Amino acid sequence: MRYVALDFETGNASRLSACALGVSIFEDSVLVAEQTTLIKPPAQVGKFHWGNVRVNHIKESMVADAPEFDVVWRQGIGELAEGSVLVCHNAMFDTAVLCACLSHYHLPVPECRYVCTVKVAQRVWPRLQNHKLDTVSQALGIPLNHHEAGSDARAAGLILQAALRETASADADELAQKIGMRLGRISCMGTVPCSVAKELRGGKTVRSTQTHV
Repeated sequence: MRYVALDFETGNASRLSACALGVSIFEDSVLVAEQTTLIKPPAQVGKFHWGNVRVNHIKESMVADAPEFDVVWRQGIGELAEGSVLVCHNAMFDTAVLCACLSHYHLPVPECRYVCTVKVAQRVWPRLQNHKLDTVSQALGIPLNHHEAGSDARAAGLILQAALRETASADADELAQKIGMRLGRISCMGTVPCSVAKELRGGKTVRSTQTHV
């Protein structure tokens, strides 16, 4: 199974303001390729917000000569995503950025599924203080330069691999079955969120779609 771990950094609150993309490709359990690229957002998204810059340290001047998203996506990432399982920490955010950028540039939406490693970590390691990327990475001994897109993407992929080992699961489908998760899905028909079953009083089970930040 191919896993494509993704992480976007943004310049402001707009989902179109993607200014960096980190990608780590896993073939089954093996990390086979990595890529980190700065991205120049469309002019209409406006100025970078100081809060975003403080977090990811990416200034507008740094992306002035960077390629726009469509160029980056067409350099093979789109083809790799097709039929793969995308892996993101806080997938609700990253998939929203991805879909917004694909729509803006009129790019085909890949047919793929995705898994949120926040939700995975909450199920597999419930006793952690929280399930933020830096907390989970530290607990698992995963090196992390937090909010650097390439490092964040790699960490998300390695968290999934650790969860597969922890639960003795062959792949994301078996993991999902064991921890009560439904993988998300992206297609030209829209997006289905990654969700986990939540036990309620009275013994009923529902699907929770809230993403932990």
